[in-house]
Amino acid sequence: MMLNKLGALVLIGCFAVTAGCVSLPKTYSSEERPISPELGGTVMDFYRVIDTRQPVLRWKDIKSEGQSYDVAVWESRSQAPDKSITGTPLKPRQWGKQINYAQGLSRNYFKIGKPLKPETCYHWSVRIRTGKDVSEWATFSQTAVSPIGVGSAYQVPYGFITPRE
Repeated sequence: MMLNKLGALVLIGCFAVTAGCVSLPKTYSSEERPISPELGGTVMDFYRVIDTRQPVLRWKDIKSEGQSYDVAVWESRSQAPDKSITGTPLKPRQWGKQINYAQGLSRNYFKIGKPLKPETCYHWSVRIRTGKDVSEWATFSQTAVSPIGVGSAYQVPYGFITPRE
């Protein structure tokens, strides 16, 4: 009887390891969701390599009359994205050094003028401005479940990785 239970546990463990990591759907802090660059599908790869060093950032247009958008871009502190799934719940990640900011945009896109560094991770976000009042920067959160536990990305800005030269 003990051998059967042990065999069942080993079989379940092997299945769990082969199943890998499963990411749950993203939740967003606001409706200004990114259109491009697209985010990846999982906590392990939510920032994708794009094909230009001067991307056009696009997001869902939700502003009302009398409102505008602010957009900002931050260079990550590291040259590569943080791919860990061991984020601390309720503690946002560091966004890096702000390198670009535009305020009062009437449209739901922003083209980065000066080429960005190659092979570098960048964060970006958008918020709504109504006169002097501004909303919080738009972020997303995502949870992943794996055989070794649960990980999360909490209040993460949108992002992308620039291509090589």
